[in-house]
Amino acid sequence: MEYRFNAEEWAKLTPIERARRCRLWAHEATALADSATPKMAATYLAIAKDWLKLASEIEEATGNSN
Repeated sequence: MEYRFNAEEWAKLTPIERARRCRLWAHEATALADSATPKMAATYLAIAKDWLKLASEIEEATGNSN
């Protein structure tokens, strides 16, 4: 899987796939926080929180909440 954000690829994903990808990236950011310095851990966790929020908003907008 490519980890860099690609707007053209993103546009081709279904909302379910977009939400799934957001949750994957949130998981990856949380894993990075586990081995980071306290300052960086806080930043990684904030990023993870934002990815999860985006996933939820995508699902709410399409009526596909988990």
